[in-house]
Amino acid sequence: MSTSDQQKQWQAWQPRDLLAELSPPAPKGEILAGKASSERSQTELKHHQQLAEQKGFAQGVVQGVEEGKKQGYEQGMALGRKEGEAQALAEAESQQNACLERLTLLLENFQNSLDSLDRVIPSRLVQIALTAAREIVGSQCQPDSKIVLERIQQLLQQDSLFKGPLRLTVSEDDRLRVEETLGSILAKRGWELHGDAKMLPGGCLITAEDGELDATLDARWQALCHLSREDRQP
Repeated sequence: MSTSDQQKQWQAWQPRDLLAELSPPAPKGEILAGKASSERSQTELKHHQQLAEQKGFAQGVVQGVEEGKKQGYEQGMALGRKEGEAQALAEAESQQNACLERLTLLLENFQNSLDSLDRVIPSRLVQIALTAAREIVGSQCQPDSKIVLERIQQLLQQDSLFKGPLRLTVSEDDRLRVEETLGSILAKRGWELHGDAKMLPGGCLITAEDGELDATLDARWQALCHLSREDRQP
């Protein structure tokens, strides 16, 4: 007997499942119910999958919209910032040009002022000096009769320039001193001496038939002012 024949004859013995042989077969209704339950499970599963897909799609749409808004906002901000910077630059250039124009005009006016400064300053100083002198003579200093006496003596030497009787008017403050000092000389020359309370001390006025000689401080003041105005003329 060959070895292969011996292996076929000596196979392992397995006992039979007696319970399986004794259990009755499953009813046909249970088999159908199980199949239906399996189909419902498959349907519900597909439904849940569809809901999940729809929910995910909706969430994706919302997220996409939000991201789109964010991206659009950022692009709008960048564009607005760029346009704002360009507008600000244009406004700054316009303001700078306006400032340059004003500065140029100011420099031109300043140059014109410098050109006429040599004429303006001396005349202005003369006006200030005249104003100060009038204030000093008129209110702050004591009158000196020597001034009017010297002036009258000079005029006495020129009395040949006048015709007829002469009238000499001095300030009321100087009249007494003039009368004491030159009274006799005036009488010999036929001059009449008068005092004027409105006249400033230090001046005098000679009146004759053919005119007058005004040597009052007011007249000299007006003459100086006239000279000052002539100096201001180009």
